[in-house]
Amino acid sequence: MAMTPLMANPFLGAEGSSPAPRARVSAPDPALAAGQAGLRERIGEAFYQIADKPAPSLFAGLLAASFVYGILHALGPGHRKTVVFSLYLARRARAWEPLAMGLALAAIHGGAAALVLFTFRGVAGAFGGKVDWAAAWAEGISYLALLAFGVILSARTALSFFRPARSRARAMTLPAILITGAYPCPGAILVLVLSLRLGLARAGLAAVAAMSAGMSLPVIAAGYLAWFGRVGVFWALKDREALVARVSLAFEIGGYLLLSAFAAYMAVPFISALIR
Repeated sequence: MAMTPLMANPFLGAEGSSPAPRARVSAPDPALAAGQAGLRERIGEAFYQIADKPAPSLFAGLLAASFVYGILHALGPGHRKTVVFSLYLARRARAWEPLAMGLALAAIHGGAAALVLFTFRGVAGAFGGKVDWAAAWAEGISYLALLAFGVILSARTALSFFRPARSRARAMTLPAILITGAYPCPGAILVLVLSLRLGLARAGLAAVAAMSAGMSLPVIAAGYLAWFGRVGVFWALKDREALVARVSLAFEIGGYLLLSAFAAYMAVPFISALIR
């Protein structure tokens, strides 16, 4: 079929700008950006083809392209890779936790996009400024929450050297990270915008689920990189109990300070815009 309708497809444009204050956005790698652009076009074409003549092969192609797009999207800046790395560098965790954390963060990231978009679905201009405005504010506030969270845990972990209170600090770690991950994914918003325009809401939600599964892989890899590094260090020191205790404390404080520094770096443009 002719693809001229794709000129109105949001996948072929930039991912939008917003009048809302934004957190820091690093320049993407050119190769990653080119790969994402090609996949965005392929996803857009798949939606139009499904709308014209549904077929299982087209739906399978849409899910595959969305999954790969999610991987490339998460390899770029953001998506909590540094946050998850800092977390599992700082805390002792079971082997399954980085996997569960990566899957949960990706699901929340994609789910938040669906929630915001369907909330604004009936509002005039929702596909323009309102959705992007909500996404920008949610992302900026999430980095402020991460900053506060990292500073508090750094201080509490340091104080535990004199007064053991580390169990409570660890207990609040996972829920706090998950809550601060609840800001909408721009890529998921684009998928849902197009699917709603074409009356393919179910296909759009399935594509977002595939995209979220793809986005989870780099986040999981970052978590296990820190987890295996921490486990390896403590395995090497297993017969030196006093040194293990000091190294454990240093890992925890270092991980939480890294989390605080990253959140502060990302939040500076957002804070500056609020002040202005």
